[in-house]
Amino acid sequence: LVSPALRLAARAQRLERHAIPRSSYPDGREGHVKWRAALKCRQEECFTSILRKAGVENSMIARACRLLSKDLPTKEDREMQVLEDAACLVFLSHEFSSFQQGKDALKIVDILQNRGKKMSRRAQEISLTLEYEPKALGSFVEAIAVAEGLDKKQSPMVAPRLPQSCIALLRKSWKQVPQAAFCSQFFQRLYEEDSSLKELFKSPIAKPMNVWKVVQYLLDLLDAERVPRLESLAHALAATSSKFGRLRLEHLAAVKRALVRTVTSHAPTKQEKKIVNRAWEAFFYAVTAVSAPHLSKECGVTEVSAATATSLPIPAAGTHAAFIAANGAALLEMSLNMTALSQGGSSAPEEVLAKLREARAWLIDCAGDDINAYCGLLSSVYAQGIPEDPAAATKPGSGTAEETERRLWLRRAAEVPMLVAELATGTASACLSCKSFIKPSLKGDWIAGAKLLRTASEISLKNVVLNLKEMGGVGKAADVEKRMAKMRDAEPPWEDLMDVMH
Repeated sequence: LVSPALRLAARAQRLERHAIPRSSYPDGREGHVKWRAALKCRQEECFTSILRKAGVENSMIARACRLLSKDLPTKEDREMQVLEDAACLVFLSHEFSSFQQGKDALKIVDILQNRGKKMSRRAQEISLTLEYEPKALGSFVEAIAVAEGLDKKQSPMVAPRLPQSCIALLRKSWKQVPQAAFCSQFFQRLYEEDSSLKELFKSPIAKPMNVWKVVQYLLDLLDAERVPRLESLAHALAATSSKFGRLRLEHLAAVKRALVRTVTSHAPTKQEKKIVNRAWEAFFYAVTAVSAPHLSKECGVTEVSAATATSLPIPAAGTHAAFIAANGAALLEMSLNMTALSQGGSSAPEEVLAKLREARAWLIDCAGDDINAYCGLLSSVYAQGIPEDPAAATKPGSGTAEETERRLWLRRAAEVPMLVAELATGTASACLSCKSFIKPSLKGDWIAGAKLLRTASEISLKNVVLNLKEMGGVGKAADVEKRMAKMRDAEPPWEDLMDVMH
């Protein structure tokens, strides 16, 4: 039952709310705090006067005023929490869309995060069922990620900048897809591809219309100056979907096919379908360049293997090379640590162990960086030469801003495996002085670790060569070429590192 005091406090929420203009106090936080305090006093005085004239007893007036002033701890006072929940839900459902207009996006996310902290878990669940405009929904998803601490695990990756002609075609083709048709066709295709995704999309916030709104907002953020907002949203989508819906890297292939095929099916001619398909491939990989690296760090061995086996080309050889190298470094570190614990065993120098720990961390980061680079490259390739009018012929992209973008991602696709090769080789070289310490029963693990590092280095160097070749020959990435030459001129550590059997 709702007590009379709570009913009175709830009805008085807007009492004298606009009695004192904000402009009557200085700008900034200090002025805002003073203005709020003045409003609070004015509201309480007016509320008390009204209740006394109505003959309400003093104890109920005091209780209602404390609730209205929010002077009670929500964790200890159930009615205070109910009132706070009601105020937050009313704001989200009736005021939020207009409130956010013209305000900085990061400020909106911060406000939503603070509102979320005030709500009970039940109110938070209700907030997921409310209707939001696309921009408001995007801010809401980001606020959830911040409130849950998901934004602190990783920073958003960089997304490619799509050419304006591609963006125009994406938006034009999207307008050709009726909302209701998209919602039904997308999910039908998605569940035909992977029925396990029904579990992911059963959350109220993942309802069909919200998926449409998220796509709409991502399209709104494609202009170069707004891409940082797209990066934050794509990162938040991956983080929240992974935690609450169990989205995994292996699911992305089904999502891509369902999205691209649904939109492409509404293009009127065969030629237009072909070009629209390319544009949406570019869009998908632009978003995935941000979201997939996050998902890769949430994967176990089984999930990485399942993702590799799908029809999506991530994680590819470069990503696996980074994982292999990280596992190779881990085997060397394990061999040294277990040798030190054995009777009469020798401890490895701390600087070597520190090098191994550092290398493992760097290599795991490189796995995500490789996914980001490869997705960015795929996006830039698909986006090249797309005309604004899908009925027109594809334009060549050579020598344009599109080609510059492609070369930027090619360079990144060469730099990441170059770093993996350097880390793998450097880790092996740092361990040469410790091979004599290894306990006999651990020599097999030591050799396996060394071989994993060597294999990772070979795969990575091959990728560097391929991507430098795609860039058009000598001098296009001189610093990477110099690092490559330096590695080739150095004596490989592999045979020496594995020579522990005597």
